[in-house]
Amino acid sequence: MASSNGTAAASGQRSAAAKRGEATKRRQAASRRNTTARRAAGKAAASRVSAETKQADAVGTQIAGVAESAVLIPVGVALETADRVVQALRPWTTRTGAERELNRVRRSARRFERRGSVARNRVVRQTRVRRNRVVRELRKRRGQLVRVVSRQRTQTNRTLKQNRRRVQTELRKQTREVRKAVRPQVTRVQSSLQEQVDQTRERVQQLV
Repeated sequence: MASSNGTAAASGQRSAAAKRGEATKRRQAASRRNTTARRAAGKAAASRVSAETKQADAVGTQIAGVAESAVLIPVGVALETADRVVQALRPWTTRTGAERELNRVRRSARRFERRGSVARNRVVRQTRVRRNRVVRELRKRRGQLVRVVSRQRTQTNRTLKQNRRRVQTELRKQTREVRKAVRPQVTRVQSSLQEQVDQTRERVQQLV
């Protein structure tokens, strides 16, 4: 009986120890998980901070570069302009150089003058050719117009003469027809007048 009680007590102790061990394992696992999560969060935060720091550095570098360019570009332009002015004036600083540059300018002026003269002569020739072409065309058209007018005038005169002859012929024809139609009436009128005259004369003689 005592042995059974001892076995039950030992079994309870082992069960309690096992439970405590499992609880300890669960706490340790939870602790490891929390540690891993904290480490992961710390790494993510560090990565984000590092990326933001790099981006800020890049932006700062770009801003510094732009500011530096804004300062250096006018300086470079001024220096380049000064160098060009010095290079342009350098040949004129000595007598020999000035004479050489003056001769070069004169040659350039003569070359420009020749080109201008050639261009002017070309324009004058082209203008003369166009003017002669226009004059020839005007003369040709004027000759054509004169011939057309002369032809029309000749044709008009011919037509007028033909119409005048036709009218005169028609008038003579109408006149002959009128005379032919009026002659019998004139004869009758003359006969009637002669009869009346004769009758009047006879009456006058009878009265006398």
